[in-house]
Amino acid sequence: MTASRHPLFGLLLAAHHFRRVDGVVFLVVTLPDGSPGTIRVDATDAVDATAPEEAGLVLDGEGLRSLRHLVTRFRTRPGSAAAGEDDK
Repeated sequence: MTASRHPLFGLLLAAHHFRRVDGVVFLVVTLPDGSPGTIRVDATDAVDATAPEEAGLVLDGEGLRSLRHLVTRFRTRPGSAAAGEDDK
């Protein structure tokens, strides 16, 4: 627990899995008395709070055209699987 105002601040708890409730991410943990509990993930150091949830690839128009050109070039290359090499 890293949230200084939380009653369990400073304790190391066994985390079992994540749970999302109404868009808020919680950790399901084992509390000191052995019972299960949930703690907001932002009150812990389990994940980097500044990291995005999902990473993606973003291309502008020029990048998309370049990618299409590259894929087309590889698909029509002599001897490539797409050009019929593996059609046996």
